[in-house]
Amino acid sequence: MKITVGKYSGFCFGVKAALKEAERYAKEGASCLGEIIHNERVVNSLVRKGLKIVSSPDEVKDGKIIIRSHGVGKDVYDKIAEKGLALIDATCPFVKKIHEIAKKYDSLGYRVVIIGKRNHPEVVGIGGWCQNGADVVESVEELETYLETAENDKKLCFVAQTTFSKKKYDEIVKKIANSGLKTVEIFDTICYTTIERQSEAVDLSSENDKVLVVGSKSSSNTTKLYETCKAVQKETYHIERVADLKNIFFKPDDRVAIVAGASTPEELILEVKFYMGNNFEDVSKEFKDLLEESFVQYKDGMRIKGTVIHANESGIKVNIGGKKDGFIKKDEVNVDGSYNPSDYPEGTPIEAIITNKSDADSGCVLLSKRKVDKIKEGDKVVDTVRDGAVFELDGARAIKGGLLGHLGTYSVFIPASQIREKGGFIKDMKMYEGQKLRLTAMEIDDEKREIVASQRKVLESERKEKEDVFWANVCPNVIVSGVVKRATNFGAFVSVDGIDCLAHIVDLSWTHIKSVEDVLKIGETYDFVVLSADREKNKVSLGYKQLQPHPFVKAMENHPVGSVTKGKVVSVLPFGAFVEIERGIEGLVHVSEVAHNFVKNINEVVKVGDEVEVKVLGIDEPNKKITLSIKACQEAPAEPEKPAKAPVEAAETTEQPKAEKKPQRKSKQEKTPEDHSEWSEESSNNPFAALLKNLDVK
Repeated sequence: MKITVGKYSGFCFGVKAALKEAERYAKEGASCLGEIIHNERVVNSLVRKGLKIVSSPDEVKDGKIIIRSHGVGKDVYDKIAEKGLALIDATCPFVKKIHEIAKKYDSLGYRVVIIGKRNHPEVVGIGGWCQNGADVVESVEELETYLETAENDKKLCFVAQTTFSKKKYDEIVKKIANSGLKTVEIFDTICYTTIERQSEAVDLSSENDKVLVVGSKSSSNTTKLYETCKAVQKETYHIERVADLKNIFFKPDDRVAIVAGASTPEELILEVKFYMGNNFEDVSKEFKDLLEESFVQYKDGMRIKGTVIHANESGIKVNIGGKKDGFIKKDEVNVDGSYNPSDYPEGTPIEAIITNKSDADSGCVLLSKRKVDKIKEGDKVVDTVRDGAVFELDGARAIKGGLLGHLGTYSVFIPASQIREKGGFIKDMKMYEGQKLRLTAMEIDDEKREIVASQRKVLESERKEKEDVFWANVCPNVIVSGVVKRATNFGAFVSVDGIDCLAHIVDLSWTHIKSVEDVLKIGETYDFVVLSADREKNKVSLGYKQLQPHPFVKAMENHPVGSVTKGKVVSVLPFGAFVEIERGIEGLVHVSEVAHNFVKNINEVVKVGDEVEVKVLGIDEPNKKITLSIKACQEAPAEPEKPAKAPVEAAETTEQPKAEKKPQRKSKQEKTPEDHSEWSEESSNNPFAALLKNLDVK
């Protein structure tokens, strides 16, 4: 039986990114708006780890909330912001692109029409970006009915659900083109991985006798994949669990294809493949000829075939057709190091490599089945990497010009320029020996059994994919998790998913700090809020203090209006003094509140550094201002006693006393002591008296 697994099976990068976020925040008890993907197995696993599944932001009181890859409408974002929840946006970048198109054309007066499944969450979310909603068509028939009611001069904009059937989409678009509509815009927004997955499924369905579509029946894209295969190959089966395979009758010579939807976990695909391989693949026929040989010339490294004589706790004794028997030690049986003697009853065919042609202790030829299995695995991998798929390689050694390793029976050469992302000259190749390399084949020569591979292409591709996902999800007000890599005098460089971002020092603390290390530790992981993101300039600004409570809020709790506390005078101005009552929190004592008596110069009463007792008179929370009083904490001075008035004697006459003349204001010129003497006619300093003195009055 030949079994083929589709190379586009399993999670797409959008689903992988969403699951990564869910895994990260599940332990914190984060909430997810709906199931993160349509697969019960994956969702149940995340729920066990602490993830909460909710249908609306109204169900979440606080904490983090995740928007899944399907996306949501604008009203949901608004609701999350209104409740002050921390947003983890895992919307697929391709879905976000549709949101932008729908929003733009709706604002231009177009009626947005979505080609997709009416009640699918992705379709509902797209419609949420249009002021008056959007229309949905699922088939050519629905489109015909819709166009009959649409006005000829009406402007229409068509977009497609990312996982919609490409075949059905093409039929609908052809009908639109022939409809005679005057103003129409059509956007093919089906995800490219969906197109490749469906195209591959059609090819595999036509080339094989049976098709197994693995994934949940609640998954829209998996159901479409099943329908696509079923249309080509009648013997197509929808497999939700391995137990479903027991209900299918397989023939020994069947050609079976295995495909899976974008929400199908890899472990389920492997379980199905493992079940099929263990129960139906024929692996014994290649040993028949060797059993008839009576003599074998043994060589170290030689690959031979035989049958089990017996197996015990120490290993397996094998008939290899010569004068000596072979022996496989228990740690040389399986690649993963496991061994169970009952798995190898007498007569079981074995293929192994000679590791020692003459072992003095056992008298047998020492063999390794593990090495053969590893070579077989390698040869199988070669068939899967011909189209650029990524594969791993262990144990490569340094040679002139690069690294050399082996994948099955193929030699693998990695040129020095293809080892690291930046390429260039590598001074010491030995530093890469023994490392696990992730490679893609650039050339495969089956005749020479040689592969030229590159790790550089894998790293560059992964970086590009990571950057695309990063920039699609990182936008202002989104909360991200990052590792503090290094500190400077102006801020901290933080790695978010491998991308360097800057948290400026003024955005680390609400109070003044001298260095980054006052708040953050190098190598530690923290949550930050995105303040700005510019892909063209490759710059992302992060904030840390914005996620921390403002010290003013704590100060209000500690010092309510009417309370008395002590503080330190930090600055003195003509109109008042500023007093620090908590670190970084200052209040104003107006000059009128410094003392009970009139204060002409405030510096004569308080100075910087004084510790004073103050009373909180008022708090202006929006402007973060506190009004204080020093005199309210001091006892007011007693008023001086007024002197008793003398009794008024009865006047002898009724003549009214003349009003006392007011003294004239002195000039600003310097005054002499004589200026203070009282004026009288007899005074020696009276000039008028001096004039009369010499007159002869008769």
